[in-house]
Amino acid sequence: MCVYKLHKDNSKYAYQESMHLTGKFAKRKRLCNEFQVRNFGFNHNRVDQFYRSQWQSGERSWFYLIYRWIWMLCFAAVFLVCLSLQYSDGKYFIFMTNWGVILGLLTQFVAAVLVTRWQFNINSLRSNICEMGTQGSPTTPLVKVYWLLHGVTMSVSLVITTVYWSILHGKMNKPMRFPVLSFVTHCLNSVFMLVDFLMVGFPVRVLHTVYAMLLPIIYFSFTIVYFLCGGVDEYGNHYVYPILDWTSPMRGVITFAGVFTFTIWSPHCVGLI
Repeated sequence: MCVYKLHKDNSKYAYQESMHLTGKFAKRKRLCNEFQVRNFGFNHNRVDQFYRSQWQSGERSWFYLIYRWIWMLCFAAVFLVCLSLQYSDGKYFIFMTNWGVILGLLTQFVAAVLVTRWQFNINSLRSNICEMGTQGSPTTPLVKVYWLLHGVTMSVSLVITTVYWSILHGKMNKPMRFPVLSFVTHCLNSVFMLVDFLMVGFPVRVLHTVYAMLLPIIYFSFTIVYFLCGGVDEYGNHYVYPILDWTSPMRGVITFAGVFTFTIWSPHCVGLI
């Protein structure tokens, strides 16, 4: 009896060890697969995942449709309020925070359109995808744009929140006219995108990080050109942000390096967990 029990325990231990090793191998293989050249692109054999939440069990979900439109309307409301209160002869558009708001609105609008088309089977979209299955459904241009926007917006939101609250808050050398609005655009923007990150059903590609890394390059290049052309903020300061005062080039370069590096640490890595 004791020999049998010992043999049974050993077998159970061997099985658990085998499953543990199998799980580690699967994770390692999945990580290696992420770094294939094709993953720079935006093709995916499960196109239905871009139209559905990872939590829904059926093909359609009214809850997810309502969620998508509520999220889009929230971003639209924030954008319109910010634009009406902070336009300042177009200077609204010189701030990275507001770029993030605009990207968020575009992302949520495209998502709402996609889910609406799926929910109501517009132009037989859902029927065609379900009929073709996982191997024959093409990744449409609109889906590719959505995939790109979502990844970039997610990264930018986290960068904006982190940089603002760790460096800029209380050090902008200008009065805070709309504190509630500032909290929404510098904190809730990331909360909204993190919630959305947990809701969506499509995969996150590590190599898509390169596209998010382009935005700091574009924005910092813009601030340099803006400075050289004599641009000022709404209070007449010759910089957009104090940490991007190009009269001290080294400070601007250090800021760029920090933001660029931080952009790499984005939800693209979380998607592998």
